[in-house]
Amino acid sequence: MIQDIDFLARTHLKEGARKGSLDIKETTSKIIIECLAKKVMGEMEPEAAKELTLCWTFFPREWFGFAWNIPGTGVYRMVKARNRMMKVLKETVLKKRASGEELGDFFKTIFGDTERGVETISLESATEYIFTLFLLANETTPAVLAATIKLISDHPKVMQELQREHEGIVRDKIEKNEKADLTWEDYKSMTFTQMVINESLRITSTVPTVLRIIDHEFQFGEYTIPAGWIFMGYPYVHFNAEKYDDPLAFNPWRWKGKDLSAIVSRTYIPFGSGSRLCVGAEFVKLKMAIFIHHLSRYRWSMKTETTLLRRFVLILPRGSDVQILEDTKAK
Repeated sequence: MIQDIDFLARTHLKEGARKGSLDIKETTSKIIIECLAKKVMGEMEPEAAKELTLCWTFFPREWFGFAWNIPGTGVYRMVKARNRMMKVLKETVLKKRASGEELGDFFKTIFGDTERGVETISLESATEYIFTLFLLANETTPAVLAATIKLISDHPKVMQELQREHEGIVRDKIEKNEKADLTWEDYKSMTFTQMVINESLRITSTVPTVLRIIDHEFQFGEYTIPAGWIFMGYPYVHFNAEKYDDPLAFNPWRWKGKDLSAIVSRTYIPFGSGSRLCVGAEFVKLKMAIFIHHLSRYRWSMKTETTLLRRFVLILPRGSDVQILEDTKAK
């Protein structure tokens, strides 16, 4: 997985640098879809993979849009893109089954052992599962990473420390005559990067709310919470001044000396908790760290008009474009 993300991040950032700019959300979306498609479906024909990526350029941006499926609206384009995706997924599976070609591990897990004739669910249900997986991965991570890049851009000291850390990783690999490809050990050595990611996730939260039905009445300070109410609590936990000094400030150094490998704690729940803990939590952090690593090796700046808003999800109404110049330090 790490090799695939590393290659895709390196490739897309190099292409963006050649053009002089790139959209963080759009680029992240492409990397996620290309990576997951390979892991879920196995090797795909280039045209099929390209079609999947193209469909996602329509789908995510219209997810919370005008709710009527009328020609000319975003929802209409979204539904058409979804139908195209489902067609590509089904055709890919049927071609692989007909030729005896290997399917991805995830697909084999949910679909069953086709070689032995043991299919746990129908093809239609299996492709629905895959579509849902793509949707969940693609709806949250691109926005969170774009928000992280925005926060880094607004804090020059954070950017400088990231550059220092990642230049050190590259320098060490050169001195040891190692390949430029990132390894798991490289990822685990990105201490300050993990601090930045933790702080960004604290502020942005992959999902802003958690839904729980209260099964009994209880008292919270001066408030009585009746049984049967739905409780939502992420912002209170992450912006609690009793737990975090100056909670509204973006301060990665607050994580210094803490366990950076922990996905969840009593005061840190960006991926949910308990039985609803996000299964892709480590994937998200890995993806963000690798992207930041490669971006740090370029000269870049986010457009000054970039704005980060919170509705139910993270919104960047003026886009997430960065101006990026060719990598000169890694030559």
